[in-house]
Amino acid sequence: MSPRTDKQNKEIRQKTELIIIESALGIFAKDGYIGTSMQSIAIKAGVSKGNLYNYFASKQDLLEGVLTFGLNQFAEYFDEFSTEMFTEAEFETTIRGNFEMIQSNKKFWKLYYNLFAHPKVQGIFTKIFTPFFEQYIAIFEKYYKNKGDNDPKATALLLGSTLDGVSLGYLLMGDMYPLNDVIDQLVEKFK
Repeated sequence: MSPRTDKQNKEIRQKTELIIIESALGIFAKDGYIGTSMQSIAIKAGVSKGNLYNYFASKQDLLEGVLTFGLNQFAEYFDEFSTEMFTEAEFETTIRGNFEMIQSNKKFWKLYYNLFAHPKVQGIFTKIFTPFFEQYIAIFEKYYKNKGDNDPKATALLLGSTLDGVSLGYLLMGDMYPLNDVIDQLVEKFK
């Protein structure tokens, strides 16, 4: 049996890192960041605790990895719009896509909202989230500017806050929340 190539080693490392991130996401979402130990993540991921530290130097480092991973998945959706949205149809597609992403990865978004105001991790959250938030709001700000809105930044921020509120309501209430009806009204009011 010949030794692994660098490419094979890299693929194995990436696969293991993804398993660790997904395991951490599940446990963080269930038990909270503070209530989660690196040992429990290592067990869930099927790696030794020592090996876990080869991938992430600390629990904080792992949380940053989880947040970055989740937000990058969300950002990939918006890459198709680059930095601009021109039509109301594109706007509607974006808003509906926002909620499709939340529905497809409830675990990440529950963790996201759990960490949002958590004092012990707020610095980590802000570090990871701020660049994403600024990019996201800028897309909507340009959209409203192109529509001739009097204060496109304020309107974009209001939309962002509304999306957060609807998302949180949906995550808390689950299927009892009339998500599709709320999305229809949201699109109508903000397009």
